[in-house]
Amino acid sequence: MTRRLLLALILFQVLSHLFWLSPAAHSGQLAIPWMMNRGKTLFGDIWEQHAPGSSLLGAAAQALLSTVDPALLVKVLNTVLVVALTLLIYHLASRLSGKPSAGALAALYWVWWEPVYGNIMLYFDTLLALCVLLALNVYYHAEGRPTLKQIALIGGLMGAATLFKQHAWLAVALVGLWLIFAEDRRSLLVYALAALALPALQWLALAAGGLLDSYIFWNWTFNLHGYMDGVPLDGDLFRKLLLGNLLVFPFALLALRRDKLRLLLLVLVWLAGLTVLYPRFGEIHGMGHLPFAAVMSGIVLAWTVPQMTNPRQWQLSQTVVAGLALGIGVGWLWTGSVTYIPTSLGPGATLGYDEFDEVVAQLLLASEPEETLFVLPETDSTPQLHARTGLLPPGAWIKGWRWYFRPDFVLPALIEEWSRQAPTWVVVFPDMIPAGQPGIAQLLAIVQREHQLQFTVDGVFGHGPAQVYRLPA
Repeated sequence: MTRRLLLALILFQVLSHLFWLSPAAHSGQLAIPWMMNRGKTLFGDIWEQHAPGSSLLGAAAQALLSTVDPALLVKVLNTVLVVALTLLIYHLASRLSGKPSAGALAALYWVWWEPVYGNIMLYFDTLLALCVLLALNVYYHAEGRPTLKQIALIGGLMGAATLFKQHAWLAVALVGLWLIFAEDRRSLLVYALAALALPALQWLALAAGGLLDSYIFWNWTFNLHGYMDGVPLDGDLFRKLLLGNLLVFPFALLALRRDKLRLLLLVLVWLAGLTVLYPRFGEIHGMGHLPFAAVMSGIVLAWTVPQMTNPRQWQLSQTVVAGLALGIGVGWLWTGSVTYIPTSLGPGATLGYDEFDEVVAQLLLASEPEETLFVLPETDSTPQLHARTGLLPPGAWIKGWRWYFRPDFVLPALIEEWSRQAPTWVVVFPDMIPAGQPGIAQLLAIVQREHQLQFTVDGVFGHGPAQVYRLPA
């Protein structure tokens, strides 16, 4: 019965993610990989503050499947990722509880809540969670103490998580501390060496390409210096986080029992996953902790539901719990169901991509393949215009959010490059200019002075009008 439910959930996920839901494509998994495959180098002339793993994955996928539309490719890869997480959640919850029903309930939780948070495809936080969840499956697969081979595999997977997001180093450290208390020192040494293997290879490759200093600045100095604006936790996200994690707290209390202490590692990893929400609180960053909340919630439900099957035998405490469960259930139903309301672009649209259809159509008619393009501001979505039109930036590429211009070398470097080779085409989104000010003001002044307005596209979904300029021949 549980296997059939799992198969039904997976089928629902595949159909809804491919044909109904409308998560967004992000430049880090689409436009940046596209530019990398055409000669631009990450941390060389692509200035990016995210860890490189997902961009490298996207570039490899686009190179292998070059005939597939990049947005469709990201959508398929994201669907595979989501289904893989479903299977891992099912397996881990079933194993830890000894109940297949816990696996099915955990998978059901994940299927319901994933669209609430997973509004950007193939995102850094989701890939981080995949690596850590794989590591937990390896750890808990051992009947007793894990073997050194299993410890090495756990370390390798935890190290891989750091390639997708820098926050993963906290999870690496917490798992290492756990091994100190739960295993032996030899296990910790093997784990540490394995966890450093992939990051060390990354650093060596960057050093060989002369990119290590740039990587250190954009991945670490830039982020830790506080250049980037934070986003505070608002009431709507707090409601979602509180509702979705209510069952984690009873799990944590149950894990404190002497016979269940081994389950505490799951709680520690969940806590580490929550840290990706900081400093920019947003739904997508909830994906860092959601798979672990799903496992714990499924186990709690499997422990609790059998005791609540006969309302006539409920005691006072069980009646109170049932009432609370009803309230929680209503909150879950509402929060999850609204994600299936389609946008005005229609069911299955790819946000951050499909809304630019008219701009792309007109640019393709007017431009030549060897010409160049810049977008003001380059955001998380507008860079897809590069991939959709086939037009590269003339030199260095950087996003247009205001914080990217706070390092003192960025704007002078771009102005100097534009003085030698200005972009042939510039697409300006006036409604979005405030998000890039004051950094892009001088670039806009250059466009107003040296370029000519060719056409305007009104009402681009979520972006307002698009003004398209061309450099005179």
